[in-house]
Amino acid sequence: MSHFFSIKVIITESHTMNSDKKLRDSNLELLRIIAMLLVLMVHAGFKALDAPTVAEVLTSPVSSFLRFLSESLSIICVNVFVLITGWFGIRPKVSRFCGLVFQVMFIGLFIYLVLLLHGKVERWGVAEWGRLLILRRGLWFVGAYMVLYIISPILNAFVATADKKTFRNVLIAFFAIQTVYGISSQWAFFFSGYSPLSFAGLYLLARYMKLYPARFSTLKKGYDAAIYFCTVLFTASLSMVFGWVGHDAEVLYEYLSPAVIVSSVYFFLFFTKLSFHSKAVNYVASSAFAVYLFHCDPLFFGPYYLVPIKDFYLNDSLPLFLLHTTALIISVFLVSILVDKIRLFVWNRIHLLEYRKTKPAYEIG
Repeated sequence: MSHFFSIKVIITESHTMNSDKKLRDSNLELLRIIAMLLVLMVHAGFKALDAPTVAEVLTSPVSSFLRFLSESLSIICVNVFVLITGWFGIRPKVSRFCGLVFQVMFIGLFIYLVLLLHGKVERWGVAEWGRLLILRRGLWFVGAYMVLYIISPILNAFVATADKKTFRNVLIAFFAIQTVYGISSQWAFFFSGYSPLSFAGLYLLARYMKLYPARFSTLKKGYDAAIYFCTVLFTASLSMVFGWVGHDAEVLYEYLSPAVIVSSVYFFLFFTKLSFHSKAVNYVASSAFAVYLFHCDPLFFGPYYLVPIKDFYLNDSLPLFLLHTTALIISVFLVSILVDKIRLFVWNRIHLLEYRKTKPAYEIG
């Protein structure tokens, strides 16, 4: 009887999981994909070509404005990804953490082996193999996200115990202090859009919007889109003004800039108000993070992403530059997804072998 009951429970749980998977909404899964395309786009901007200088703003205002506009549209990418995490909440598990580590290692090793086979890199020594884990230069998001993952139980405990007023006041105080001190280079080591502290603030903001829908977060999605585009235009226009008066505008494109946070929030909120289901979108989105890991890998990022874009910019006409850059972005995106599907296949086989070793005897056969 107990044997029959255990089988029934397993079948029932499996059916429920399959049903949940089938019914899973695709709005925020689509946003994951778009966020990663925006990461590729933002790195094709100021990272590859640098921000327009004061001289460029004065001599080539149209070209400079378009570059500022492109950066303003895409700089939301990291904040949006963290907001998605906060909206769903992190339920930390050792297996998931190990899966993230395996993903980082697998993609790094894949790139290294392909380049080694083509004679583009030298054989690694002990130090390089050691850095394969997580410490590879350029993958700053991985470290910051892992810290967020580890401290998520503390953040979740605060969310569960704080009343609405306390939660709101903490968020107001946090973003006010972050804004004031974030603009000072003296505090850049602590208040930075690249830090786990900034991620924690965005995580809590998304939890608040999910649990306590407020007037600012319950507008019609048309208003969300309008606020996003207006903020983008404001940032790009203010950048031009900075250039005309002789100031560097890059400070406006920090992840913790108020305008960047506002545009990130309303871009994100727009997608929370969509509702559709797509197996294809969910399938691609499950590997979206691999796009960041692949193209930001230190062996790939400079020579095979930034350098080609610089060459396109210097040698092509504007239409051809846009065509070549778009083709590169799409190619990198598709290859990243494909490589990660291989990674998922290997990881699932590892899980299956581990399950077969540890499952109770009454489940065997």
